[in-house]
Amino acid sequence: MHTVLIVDDEPWVAYGIKELVNWESLGYTVIGEAYNGLSALEAIMEKKPEVVISDIRMPGLDGIELLERIGQQELLSKVILISGYSEFEYAQKAIRLGAFDYLLKQVDKDKLTDTLLRLKKTLVDERKKQKVLDLLLDDLFDIFEPDHKIKIHNFLSSRDMKWEYPHFRFISCLYEHSSVSDTDEGVEAQTGVRYLRFRTGQNKLSFLVNYDELNNPVGLLDFISLQLSDARYIGISGIDVYSASIAKLYQESDVALFSSFTRPESRMIEYKTDDHASELAGAVLQIELAIKEQKTEQLDKGLDELCEECKARQMQIDQVSALYNQVVSLFYKYYRNRDALQEIEYLNYYQIFRQFSSIEQLFERLKAIFRQQSGEELHISNETVKKIIDDIDSSFTEEIMLGTLSKKFNISLGYLSSLIKKETGTTYSDYVINKRLNMAKELLLDASLSIHEIVERVGYRDYFHFNKLFKKHFGLTPSKFRKM
Repeated sequence: MHTVLIVDDEPWVAYGIKELVNWESLGYTVIGEAYNGLSALEAIMEKKPEVVISDIRMPGLDGIELLERIGQQELLSKVILISGYSEFEYAQKAIRLGAFDYLLKQVDKDKLTDTLLRLKKTLVDERKKQKVLDLLLDDLFDIFEPDHKIKIHNFLSSRDMKWEYPHFRFISCLYEHSSVSDTDEGVEAQTGVRYLRFRTGQNKLSFLVNYDELNNPVGLLDFISLQLSDARYIGISGIDVYSASIAKLYQESDVALFSSFTRPESRMIEYKTDDHASELAGAVLQIELAIKEQKTEQLDKGLDELCEECKARQMQIDQVSALYNQVVSLFYKYYRNRDALQEIEYLNYYQIFRQFSSIEQLFERLKAIFRQQSGEELHISNETVKKIIDDIDSSFTEEIMLGTLSKKFNISLGYLSSLIKKETGTTYSDYVINKRLNMAKELLLDASLSIHEIVERVGYRDYFHFNKLFKKHFGLTPSKFRKM
């Protein structure tokens, strides 16, 4: 059954619409009513109805504004607007903003029935399309894993695709808003580029592109200019040929994309194989000496200098991650016999991108953790600790960074980490991951929800990252769990 929310500022009108047709016979069930636009928006966000039938004329937030807010907040509800006014501009604006249909009061039973039947076909078609996409993405999840060995030519041959150009790259893009959801193959005739597009996250698209670097080197740039003009950040892999691993090129584009963390001013970043580790070995050694000798000021200076080096060299985020984990390993080396209040985590590049807003904040976390070992923090009451955990429990599906909580409760990042670890028995990120994945596990029991919808509901934007976490925790992918 498709779910419906009815919205009208006159309760008797909402009741009349509810009684007008036999909803179940049409494949629908009415899950609620709202009597103004604001309460309707709250109900839509909470109940996620597939269909909203709303009056246009309402106080506070009218039907057109409600439709706009649904679009702005990327909610998936289809909207049928109803008005007692027949002005053509209302219908025009409603359709332009994405309304499925526009009906006039008094609502005619036959017209409402016809609209609902047409909408049902649309919903069924979208659901079928989404299931096909989920299966495709589940296959791609395995193929894009770093250790997968499938070659580009094998990948294309298995899909009966014959691409004529000699060179390949992967391009991954982040968008300000939710991107299109379909997978698409095409040829950009103007640029001489063939491509296969995948949705790899809520706001993320990835393209396998095929072109001739030697005879048409500007083709790729023209393709990016024409096809990816609305992307906020673009990550481009290295160049390779038919025999290359498709997973390798995808991972390179992913690293380049998330390197916007260290280079926020750069919209387009190309993957490089530069190795900065050996050149920065001396700086890491100075940090180790400061840790060993318990010299906090020297340690802070060393971490500040390392942070500035990362920025000056415009290092990719995987290289920053490697350096960060190198310093973390020193924590374990010199504090393993101490009664540390919490364990500091090793982080991959994606975790760094999601948990920190800047490279400075990443290094500040290291400084706070080490500083904690040589001094006392102010005592935090049990009541405050409970408020912190309650805050996390009420917002774990949102993008709440540890630094945000640190500022909110006026507690250092390191000490906050230790409090959460002491209270929950696990780290902040693991605590949030467990809550999200357990929620996802429950939502997967609802066959009406696509996996993409579930990914978004529990707070993730990257489908493949979610798959990886789910498989790691439960031993199988979400789609395979759903089939059990």
